Amino acid sequence: MQRIQEMIKVEMTYSSANCANELEIIWLDLQRRSNCHYFLTWDWFGAWLQQVKQPFYLLKATINNQVMALAVIFEKERKVLGLRSTTQWWLNRTGEEALDQSWIEYNDFLIDKKYEYELRHALMLFLSKQDKWSEFIAGMLSNKAEETLDVLSNNKRNIIEDFGYQVNLQDINTSYKSEVLSRNTRQKINQTQRLLSQKGYLSFRVVTLPKEKLQTLNSVRAFHINKWKNTPTPSGFENPTFVSCFKAQLLNKHSEIAELTLNDKPIAYLINYLYKDRVYFYLSAFSNEFEGKVKLGMYLHSLAIEHYRERNLKYYDFLAGKSRYKQSLSNSEYAHNMCGYYKSSLVFSIESTLRIIKGRLDH
Repeated sequence: MQRIQEMIKVEMTYSSANCANELEIIWLDLQRRSNCHYFLTWDWFGAWLQQVKQPFYLLKATINNQVMALAVIFEKERKVLGLRSTTQWWLNRTGEEALDQSWIEYNDFLIDKKYEYELRHALMLFLSKQDKWSEFIAGMLSNKAEETLDVLSNNKRNIIEDFGYQVNLQDINTSYKSEVLSRNTRQKINQTQRLLSQKGYLSFRVVTLPKEKLQTLNSVRAFHINKWKNTPTPSGFENPTFVSCFKAQLLNKHSEIAELTLNDKPIAYLINYLYKDRVYFYLSAFSNEFEGKVKLGMYLHSLAIEHYRERNLKYYDFLAGKSRYKQSLSNSEYAHNMCGYYKSSLVFSIESTLRIIKGRLDH
């Protein structure tokens, strides 16, 4: 290990989206040598990076001039307690809500799997020595990524504490419904199928061709906007940056759309990403003409899960979010957090104390 660590060279250079073509080449090469999740592939992350059009720091680790680790770091200024300006570094995010609405999950460094432990150690050592940042923000993080970043600072706050839910399809022998779902959940799904069937003919399909995926986009957009209008979190389809990213991500080979129709009329969609042995559920859009006992989401997810199990995928991942339906449809969970690390200072100590007091009062 000592020998490898001595060979690792870590550097950070100022860059921009104009260099995306050059970055794509080395990113794709490293991606093939990594164990990354889909959100760190160039198909997803590259599409987002080319749309945000903001300068960034490119963090890079090499061994014998071969790139072994990469990350993109955006810099942002904020006022602490409305008084002191402080510098934040964001891992693979800008820190701007509108630009980050294409939400990254399983955020991490892109790392060659051969020397993953040594490379993580070298990256943390390098970042901890940088004096420009006062806060380092990263999320959403798996346990492994969070444990890596915990060495950055003894001062940490959990910005978002969440769980992700998934179905381990390998644990199912014959039937997803009978082996994973509770009696109550099965009843809701069967009731939905019965109520919809009384209205006509139901059809399920998975759309994989780029042209067909584009053709469904208007319906997906309309359903999604209607669901989230007049809420604190409006639909991403009203955000030009999100739409541009989503279109690029939708058209690559890893995206699929599960569609449910009633009498040949679309009533529900799921946007899924497939990478290696995992299905990532990213976005849903439903018609608003069904309410009450009709659980479109539960029913469509159950169909999609059975479909992907038959295709020998290993996991159906609902990603982060403590929604009740995700818990009801899953057989495993994992922690998924956004964390902030900050350097010791009086103003941060005061802010941290005030957060604790506010949290207790809210509770």
